[in-house]
Amino acid sequence: MSAFQNFDDFRLEATRQFAHTLIVVDDEAGSGSQEIAGPPVEVRRPTRFDAAKPIPVTKVLPISHPLKADVLVETSMALGLICSVLKPKKTDKPAENVSKAAQKADILCVDWEMHRDKGKTALDIISSVLSSDESFGGRLRLIAIYTGVSDKDAILKKVLASIPKATRERRGIKLAENHLTSTDGLRVVWLLKKGGTYPPALEKFAAAESELPVRLQKEFSYLSDGVLTNVAIATIASIRAATHNVIAKFNKNMDGPYFHHRGTVQNPEDAEEYATSIILSELKNAIDSNSIADEFAGKGALEQAISHALPDQDLVFGVDKDATNVKFATYKDFIIDGIKPTIKKNLEAKTPLAKGHKFYAEHLATPLSPDEASSKKDMLKFAALTGLAAEAESSYSHHEPTLSLGTIVSDASGTYSLCVQASCDSVRLKKAQAFLFAQLEIVSEEEFQKNKEKIEFVVPRKPTSADPREFVCLKLSDKAPYAALRSIVFAPTRDEKVTAKKVRNSTFFFESVAVPAGKKAEKHRRYTWVADVKRKRALRTVQFIGQEMGRIGFDEFEAFRRKYD
Repeated sequence: MSAFQNFDDFRLEATRQFAHTLIVVDDEAGSGSQEIAGPPVEVRRPTRFDAAKPIPVTKVLPISHPLKADVLVETSMALGLICSVLKPKKTDKPAENVSKAAQKADILCVDWEMHRDKGKTALDIISSVLSSDESFGGRLRLIAIYTGVSDKDAILKKVLASIPKATRERRGIKLAENHLTSTDGLRVVWLLKKGGTYPPALEKFAAAESELPVRLQKEFSYLSDGVLTNVAIATIASIRAATHNVIAKFNKNMDGPYFHHRGTVQNPEDAEEYATSIILSELKNAIDSNSIADEFAGKGALEQAISHALPDQDLVFGVDKDATNVKFATYKDFIIDGIKPTIKKNLEAKTPLAKGHKFYAEHLATPLSPDEASSKKDMLKFAALTGLAAEAESSYSHHEPTLSLGTIVSDASGTYSLCVQASCDSVRLKKAQAFLFAQLEIVSEEEFQKNKEKIEFVVPRKPTSADPREFVCLKLSDKAPYAALRSIVFAPTRDEKVTAKKVRNSTFFFESVAVPAGKKAEKHRRYTWVADVKRKRALRTVQFIGQEMGRIGFDEFEAFRRKYD
């Protein structure tokens, strides 16, 4: 039985395991004690001459919102958070330095009004951090605005307006009660410093320095809104914890055995992949030993996640041949127990079923989406996520595609092809060489609805006004996929490999070599890089094509032939 009582407990525990670093930027950071502004003034009895003197004009001091940095650091340490406090000077421009440090930090906390600049420094820091995150392909990001300025709505609207409109629309950034939320892991929350005067309605957003670290952990946990998010966060946390132990195992004494392995394999380049695979294997052992999957994706976690996502629904799944709902099992039953055990359990309980009853498994994702179209989009996105190693629409800035087994390209006519060249024949190229490709066909919407099993790959695409689709479903030819194989000649570009070039800093492409074809010479062509399929998926496709080519068909005595049917 899990110790966690609800879904919030699961995601908060994942956050506590993961979030270890906190950066705080505040121009009034100091110790908790109050400093005396100057020496005490001697007190004396006023005389009648004092009454005749003009009353001096008292200078109104600006309102101060100090930060008790020592209290904040000590409280953070007690929670296992490493807290770094930056106190920028008026002449400093901290945005660049904070942006660099924030790449390694889990939580960023900034004061709003620094040196009476009405939020300019805070906005510069936030904009710089978000821009840096985008250049690295995005990430989970909590930014807390911890301030004594109580105008919550005005501050959040300024932050929202500072984000380009195109970015807001693409990332689904919206204004909520005391925070900005997005569809891809960004949360900007406004929190109020305790100690000042503010309306009672804002009390729930107020936190003292001793309360802030716990509050920030809770705010970060809201970024984890799904089972797989919790699993990912806890898995990375487990890897972090095991990092130094794994490094210690692979010391310099292991170089000799590794060199022996590299020197004796048929293709030495294969040893490069082996080097990373053995490291990953050790990290996987660390994850398994911590029971991450059981704790965060097991029965208890699923029950709480479903109750959290669908609190008021006792959904039932099952339709008869007339497409009328039949109440025989709940949604939670199917997700936790699986289809066959659930149906068997209900049959044993003699729950009435309509004749010709059929279970629609494809609807299992629908309840967690606002509508059918969103559910379909999520399914396609998951298929791309789990089937592709890299893709053009969300590649990292440093990624340079190399033509090899599993590379998907498209030509000017919109035809998609999958590279099925053996990996060992894609390296150590001294001159131009032919690469083998399998042609892929686009699955139509009608075919998608009838037979999803035919889909081989799902790749993201940039929608246009003429074609608003965000994903393209691809399949091998229904008839003899090997008959559609073709070879295209490419020359090595760098490091004895065929590496993609870039067009206007946006699109990667491979350029083929012009080859004579009879009297007409075939001109060189550009093939746009679409995606890299995960290696095992690509090997499975190659194996299937090989099996299709190896089918045996000949006339024989019918009595003997039937045993192979």
